[in-house]
Amino acid sequence: MANIIGPKPSKRRLLMSVTQSILLYRSEIWADALKQKKYRKTMAAVQHRGVLKIACSYRTVSESAALVIAGVIPIDLLALERKKIFEKSPEVGKENTRLEARIATEECWQRRWNNDR
Repeated sequence: MANIIGPKPSKRRLLMSVTQSILLYRSEIWADALKQKKYRKTMAAVQHRGVLKIACSYRTVSESAALVIAGVIPIDLLALERKKIFEKSPEVGKENTRLEARIATEECWQRRWNNDR
């Protein structure tokens, strides 16, 4: 897809959500593997390409800036969020667990953004 001409960002966001669903398939099991830099970088590279298309920006834009502009949470944080939901859902309740996990993910993302600047 071209950066300027082509589908609108809403359609690009839909394609990105499909890509994230594929990347995060059964992430409850393998989320801990993303603690290794090698695996995290591989997953982030795929996500970065999609985020650049959503933001209609060039490849020279940093990964963290493109994620913030597009409003997409980093893939490693999403995988850890899914793992937390999977582990706690029988105890507390699914909706409460999802809300707590999302708040924790957004706080972690904010700390990461503050450290990157």
